[in-house]
Amino acid sequence: MIPVRTAIVSFILLSILLSPSFAQPPSSLPEPDKDLFVGTWKANADRSRPKLDEVEGSYVRTVSREGDDVVFSSRIKKPHSVGFAENRYKLHCDGSLHRVQCGSAFCKKSCLYVTATRVEGETVEPDGTTLYWADEVSSDGQEIRIYSYNDKARKKLKSIEVADRVK
Repeated sequence: MIPVRTAIVSFILLSILLSPSFAQPPSSLPEPDKDLFVGTWKANADRSRPKLDEVEGSYVRTVSREGDDVVFSSRIKKPHSVGFAENRYKLHCDGSLHRVQCGSAFCKKSCLYVTATRVEGETVEPDGTTLYWADEVSSDGQEIRIYSYNDKARKKLKSIEVADRVK
């Protein structure tokens, strides 16, 4: 038989470990001036896996902040034409899906700061396809890796896009 004192201590520890505030990753954003994701990032075709083609290798993303919203701007060469396709949207990184502009259509995106150097999210394409991803900034803040996964648990890696900080 378990002593009452041991049972109470075990119950308290289990309650703490299973409490939502302990079990969930932090959802608060870092201060804008301390946000390692803020900046301009240029795709590094050679370091990405699979290696990026000319169009994908032209990708540039800029991340900024407007209060608690993260602002994403991107630019990529248009395939088989002259010029670039650009996109811009604001997103509240609270883990919930939000409707945003994705090219000429709308999609739904979520993001959540898991740590100061990792953000995870989902993108639900206009056709209903769900993409799972994670962005991770290097410890020196000069590289970002954009991981694409085939599954929600983020165990089956599909690709890694590497981008370098633009000075």
